[in-house]
This record gives sequence, C-alpha cells and structure tokens, in this order.
Amino acid sequence: MSRICTALHGFWWRPARYRGNGLTEETWVPMLCVDPRIVTALLTELRRAGVPARCTRLSLGWQLPPQRGEWCLWVGYDAYGDAQQRLAEVMPLLVSSLHRGTKAA
Repeated sequence: MSRICTALHGFWWRPARYRGNGLTEETWVPMLCVDPRIVTALLTELRRAGVPARCTRLSLGWQLPPQRGEWCLWVGYDAYGDAQQRLAEVMPLLVSSLHRGTKAA
C-alpha cells in the first residue's frame, strides 16, 4: 500500500463540487494536481482506459499543495496502477498542448 493510501486509511470524503468521468468507485485516492485547462481531456482519457476519475478544487487545508487554479485528480483506489500507466502515456501530449496554447482534446 502506498504512503498516501496509508495516510488516508479510514478517511471517507465525497467532494461537494467535482467533475467526473462517469465511472464510479467506493474509495478514491488523490493522484496529482492538474491545470484546469486539461481536466476534460484527462477525464476522457481515463474513462477510455476504464479508470474511475474525478477532479476537484483543493481546499487550503489539504495535504497536496495546489497552485492557484489547480484541480486535484482523484482516481479509484483499485484502478490506481492503470491510472499511472495511462497518465504516463497521455500527460506529455496534454502538457505540450498547454505550452502551445491549444485546447487539449
């Protein structure tokens, strides 16, 4: 079990405001902070990979230090490994679209 999952053991939280990809999970774990401009494309790619995912705005008290405007990507606990694999494939493309100033699709 990873360190972050151990820290969240017994912690249950359902975010009030989030954007999801339509797949459900009982246990969610935070994965990384993302720029809001790639949220839609990121959720779409994770849905294609069968990974339950949602993005939420972080509150000031959370452990992951967000930059202004960033969202936190949460994934289903059981799909964490699949999420890592898919993110390794698509994040370079999504980040390069941000640098070019084009919309991530």
